[in-house]
Amino acid sequence: MYEPSIVNRIAIGDIIRRSANKFPNKVGFVEGDKRLTFKEADEMSNQFSNYLLDKGFKKGDTIGTICGNSIEFIIIMYGIAKAGLIWVPVNPGINNEDKKYILNKVKAKLIIGNDTFIQADSSLYENIGEIISIDGTLKNFQSLFMDQSKVEPEISIQDNDISQIMFTSGTTGKPKGVLISHKSVYISSLSNIIETSINTNYVGSVVLPLFHCAQHSIATSFIHIGAKNVIFNSFEPESFMATIEKEQVNFTAALPMMYRALLHHPSRKKYDLSSLKLCLYAMAPMDRTTLETLIKEFNADFILGTGQTEMYPATMTFKPEEQLRRFGSYWGVSSILNDTAIMDGEGNLLEINQVGEIVHRGPNVMHGYLENEEETKQSRRFGWHHTGDIGYWDEDRQLVFVDRKKDIIKTGGENVASIKVEQVLLNHEKVANAVAIGIPHEHWHEAVTAVIVKHPKVELTQEEVINYCKEHLSGFEIPKAVVFVEELPMTTTGKIQKNILRTEYEDYYTINKL
Repeated sequence: MYEPSIVNRIAIGDIIRRSANKFPNKVGFVEGDKRLTFKEADEMSNQFSNYLLDKGFKKGDTIGTICGNSIEFIIIMYGIAKAGLIWVPVNPGINNEDKKYILNKVKAKLIIGNDTFIQADSSLYENIGEIISIDGTLKNFQSLFMDQSKVEPEISIQDNDISQIMFTSGTTGKPKGVLISHKSVYISSLSNIIETSINTNYVGSVVLPLFHCAQHSIATSFIHIGAKNVIFNSFEPESFMATIEKEQVNFTAALPMMYRALLHHPSRKKYDLSSLKLCLYAMAPMDRTTLETLIKEFNADFILGTGQTEMYPATMTFKPEEQLRRFGSYWGVSSILNDTAIMDGEGNLLEINQVGEIVHRGPNVMHGYLENEEETKQSRRFGWHHTGDIGYWDEDRQLVFVDRKKDIIKTGGENVASIKVEQVLLNHEKVANAVAIGIPHEHWHEAVTAVIVKHPKVELTQEEVINYCKEHLSGFEIPKAVVFVEELPMTTTGKIQKNILRTEYEDYYTINKL
């Protein structure tokens, strides 16, 4: 006799089973020459789930993964979920100290990862019971659990049970563990289907890392609706375009810098990208010139999606029909899941054109921070989830993002939104990438400073950049200096690490006497 919770539960593992029941023989996953139907993927995840339970892991145990994108990674994620275990995805690109901190913090009972990442540092595993290394060969991976039952284990899972612990990037301290429930992932992935209007005939790319909430949520949405996921273990522009043509990919989620790489690639005209229908961008602003050119050249709709690990994405979308109607750092409108408001420091909700903190409510809000009641409490002040982002509503109730609280530049008694300066810099035809930061200055308190990567084989001077900014920015927003670099420090998910730049150049104006 089934427990009542099984009758009406919300559980991540149910997603792939339901699509397998509806589309058993449809190819759901492609990675190079590897292809799996929904039925095959579901049965493998059942076998892997039974394998984990057979090894003695109990509901609520934590399983760490250090994996790149692959079909095996999909099987692992769903196997963990079906067993009622807690998935802890670790970014392979972070330093070993942070990896060790995360794995010890969650008391991981098992680590699963690619050989390259697993073999990097044996000290990571001092307190770990077991390690499973996968080499990317599906047949070899299957040999672990090929004798296990293909029947899904009967595990009591509640919708508010923790399904995964994802860690923030830790740019201002140690990474924080974000507790995410089955309900948050399940419902946000359904919302994405509605917000983007994808259907079962869509083919989506999985090129952003699956250990990150954005790509995980999108891939889950495609599995929900029985659409195909084409998996890439890295982004290489030419092979990406070749695969778009071969697999007729019509949805992709990528970073603005990835779209720029496609747009300016010398071999782009060799490939037929006409299958693309909808291109989502996130993580960084898209400059107007690039956006207009992409829409024209790709003949596809573009949509911005935003969210947080703490607020499972997508939380807001800037719709295709708005992309060429208004320009700036627009986040658009809330998803159907969320209430969104602008709040001052005393908990008052603000009106049109009043700047304050962006706050949300909804079922995709995190359960809390791991072993950090004070941070959890602070994030829920006044009964709303606080994002740490600053913004305002325009006259059409479209949300405009101003900046992260920590990235606002305080200069000469004025507050400068770094993102506004960056949008101007990125519109310059000779600028490949750029960031604006505040650096200590004895007169200005913080001086607006541009750090720029030029396009290859072009000449660009500080004077040229500053004169360009004078045409588009107010006097107090114009950079006091321009620093040219070969590359910007970035996380593996494409976020520019402004904290590193602020530290690296903190003595810039003292040394240069500007």
